Amino acid sequence: MLESILTVVNLAIGAVCVTAGTVKAMAARNTPDTALKVTSSVLLFASTVYALSAPAVYRVVGSVTGWPSLPSLLINMAILLCVGHAHLLTVLWHPQRRTPDALRRSVTAWAPMYAVAVSAMAVLFFAAGPVGPARPLTFATSYAEHPPILALELVYLTALVVGIVATVRQCRGRNGVIALPERPELAHSLKLFAVAVALDFLYVLGTGTAVVAASQGDHGLDVLAALGSVASSSSALVASYGLSKPALAAREAEQRDYQALLPLWRFVALDRGSTPLHVTRWNSRFALTNIVVLILDDIRVLQPWAGAEASQAVEKAHQNLRSHAGAAEPEADEDLVVVRAAVVLRVARRRRDDPHVVLPPSSSSEALSDLAIAETTTRAHLLRVARYLDHPAVNNAVNATQPA
Repeated sequence: MLESILTVVNLAIGAVCVTAGTVKAMAARNTPDTALKVTSSVLLFASTVYALSAPAVYRVVGSVTGWPSLPSLLINMAILLCVGHAHLLTVLWHPQRRTPDALRRSVTAWAPMYAVAVSAMAVLFFAAGPVGPARPLTFATSYAEHPPILALELVYLTALVVGIVATVRQCRGRNGVIALPERPELAHSLKLFAVAVALDFLYVLGTGTAVVAASQGDHGLDVLAALGSVASSSSALVASYGLSKPALAAREAEQRDYQALLPLWRFVALDRGSTPLHVTRWNSRFALTNIVVLILDDIRVLQPWAGAEASQAVEKAHQNLRSHAGAAEPEADEDLVVVRAAVVLRVARRRRDDPHVVLPPSSSSEALSDLAIAETTTRAHLLRVARYLDHPAVNNAVNATQPA
């Protein structure tokens, strides 16, 4: 009965992990973000751990391969590699250590430890041979009296401790990963991540104590190994949630920004033959990029219609904004740049729609130069322009300016 329940639970959690990992892997194909690629990889490894830990799957794999306990080796390897992934993520996230040279030094220093541990575990497992029938829940303690299996578990637990300590140290301190200054929205997720890694200490403590006792023929502490497994599973769940939370938040922000940009697109769109992609939970990033590109294309088409009248409106908007925000407002100067862009767009569109305004063939204008900004800030800038499109300061400035 217990094995049946564990099979259902582990397969369900594994399905969640593989889904999240696949979504992140698909997103990682279109970005140079190494951390995103590593995150997708660790979630896929975690799904492997849960799948193989399902007793029914464990027994099937053991039966098919002819090595009843082979899943235990694969589970231990996958858990150790998950910690290795977590270790690498903290290096990539660390404010002082994520430069290419620092990253290269860290990988060069730590990769051999994980590689040696995994290789040693494989050698010891196969040296022990098929030690007995499958024990999905108690392999470590059931076969601890076999020296190669005991050595395998000690190598595994030692490497796990080293990896956990190194990972937690990266998170600690005023300058650690948790103090990532430019991404305050990640602070909670990073704290969950650190807690998840630290939970593995309970797994090591419980399993290590039970295995050493079992190797001496004392199985009275086997329950500690079971409790350790619960801590390990909890760790994986917390880590998966912590890693998935920023992605879910980013997807929600993308959908929210898409909806916020729709009014701006409707305002500047001149060719209704080009429409934005319909945003869904799965294509939010592509849809958001698409609507930004369409808006910028239509703004370029409008640019020649922004004439001297726009400059007059901008001066009026400056005065109106200061009267609304106050000269002492910290963001007043930055807001003026956005208001300028909004006013110019409003005036350019009005001139474009006025049949009495004739645009000379050689007409050009730099009035829309406020929108010629770095690609990394296009989304944020356009969102602010969209927010100010109907601002009282903009309305007053445009209404007070007579068409040319």
